[in-house]
Amino acid sequence: MDPYLFETLWPSLLGVAGMTAAMVWGFFKIKKLIQEDQPK
Repeated sequence: MDPYLFETLWPSLLGVAGMTAAMVWGFFKIKKLIQEDQPK
């Protein structure tokens, strides 16, 4: 794996990881809100 390939792949991998983390965080946030809303 040469440095050029690493430099071009790194930002996109970071973007994908960030988007995945945001989706997982959002999923748990919504799940928690739904659970809090149910007893009413």
